Amino acid sequence: MLLSLSISAAFLMEGLDSTIMVSAIPAIAADFGIEPLRINLALSIYLVTLAAVIPASAWLADRFGAKRIFLWAMGAFMLMSVGAALAQDLPTLVAMRALQAVAGALMTPIGRLLLIRAAPKDQLASAIAWMSTPALIGPVLGPLIGGYVVTYLSWQWIFFVKMPFGIVGMFFAARLLPPDEPGERYNFDLWGFVVCAAFLGAAQLLLDQLVHVFLPMPVIIAMVALLPACAFSYARHMRRRAAPALDLTLLKLRLFRVGFFGGGLSRLGFNALPFLFQLQLQIGFGWSAADAGWVVFIVAASAIALKPMMRRVLAQFGFKVTLFGNAMLGAVMIALIGLIGPDTPIAITVCVVFLFGVVRSLQFNTTNTLLFADIPRVRQSASTSLGGVGQQLSMGLGISVAAVLVAQIQAMGVSVPAQAISASIFIIAGLTAVSGLFFLGLQHADGADVSRHKAYSARS
Repeated sequence: MLLSLSISAAFLMEGLDSTIMVSAIPAIAADFGIEPLRINLALSIYLVTLAAVIPASAWLADRFGAKRIFLWAMGAFMLMSVGAALAQDLPTLVAMRALQAVAGALMTPIGRLLLIRAAPKDQLASAIAWMSTPALIGPVLGPLIGGYVVTYLSWQWIFFVKMPFGIVGMFFAARLLPPDEPGERYNFDLWGFVVCAAFLGAAQLLLDQLVHVFLPMPVIIAMVALLPACAFSYARHMRRRAAPALDLTLLKLRLFRVGFFGGGLSRLGFNALPFLFQLQLQIGFGWSAADAGWVVFIVAASAIALKPMMRRVLAQFGFKVTLFGNAMLGAVMIALIGLIGPDTPIAITVCVVFLFGVVRSLQFNTTNTLLFADIPRVRQSASTSLGGVGQQLSMGLGISVAAVLVAQIQAMGVSVPAQAISASIFIIAGLTAVSGLFFLGLQHADGADVSRHKAYSARS
C-alpha cells in the first residue's frame, strides 16, 4: 500500500493541477492586465500537451528505464510549477504550463506501469484502487483549494501547494520502487507521434471553438480537414511499424476494448458533472466559490469511503454486473443532481452528491482495473500509454463537452444559466447511461483472476 501511495503522489499533483487554476482565472487576468477569457489558453494548452505527449511515455520507459523517467518527470513537474508561479505575463505562463504538461504526460502513465509491474496479480485491484484515489480527489479538491488560496494568499500559491506531496512521493518512490533496467530498445515512432499530436491538438481546439471562437475561419477549416487526414495517415503508418506511438491493435483485446470505450464514455460523464455542478452552484444559485467547493468536495470524501467496499463488490458481482449496474446507477445520480434547485434542503444535496461520489469512484477504479486485467507483460508499456491517452482525453472531453453543451443550449435561447446547466446535466446523464451498454459485451467470468469473482475465480 505504501508503494501505491508513493506513486499516487504524482496522480494527486496532476489531478490538482487540472482544476486548481480555474478558481484563479480572474486574479491572474487582473495581475496580467488582460481579459479573463485569454487565460483559458493556459488551461487548454495543458490538456492538449498532456494528451499529445503521453504516447512517448512507453518508449521512454523502455529506452531509459521506467523508474528513472518517473523520478525525473516528478522533479520536472515541480520545477515547472515554480516557473508558472513566477510568470509575469501570459506567454510565460502558457510556456510553463506546456512544459509542465510534458512532465505530467510521462509521470502518470509510467507510474501506473511501475505499479502494474510491482503488484502481484491478486492484489492488482487493491493497488490500483489506492493509486487511483488521488486521481479522483485531486480534480475535485482543486477548485476548493484554489478558491481559498486565491482569497487568503495569492494566485501564485496555487502552484506551490502541490510541492509537499511531490517531494514526499518522490522520496518514497526512490526508495520503495525496485530497480529496473531499460527494456528492449527500438526506434521511436516520431512520425506516428507527430500525427497523433496533431490529431489530438486539432480536436481539442475545435471543441474550444464551439464555446468561444478565437481562431479565424480558414484555420478552423484547415483543422477540420486535418482530422480525417491524420486518422487515415496514422492507420496506414501503424501497419508498417513494429512499435507504433499508439498501438491501436490493443483494441483487439476484448477486455481492453470494452474498458477503453465504455470506460472512456462513462469517465466523460462522471468528469463533466463536477464541472457543471460547480457552475450551477455559483452561477445558477449564487453560492460563493468556497461554499460551492465544499459541496463538491463531498465527492472526494466519498471516494475514500468506498475503499473498503470495492474489492468486496468486485468479488461478489464481477466486472460485468458491477460496471453495467454502476453506469446505470451513475446516470440516475447525475439526473438527480440535475433536479437539485436553490431551495433543495442542503441535507438532500449532500446525500445525493455523496452517493454520486461513491458511484463515480467505483466506476473509475473498476474500469482502470479492467483495462489491464488480461494484458500480457510484453504489452504493458503500450497498454499504459494508450490507456493513459484515453483516460486523459475523457477527462478533458468531459469538461469540454460540458462547456459546449451549456454554450449551445444558451445559444438556442435558454437565457437563464441555471436552466441551461440543468439541461446539460440531463444530457450528460444520458451519455453515462449509454456507456453502460458497452459493458454488456463482457462475460460474467471475465477478469475473474483479478476481481476474484466468487462464482468463477476458483475455476480459472
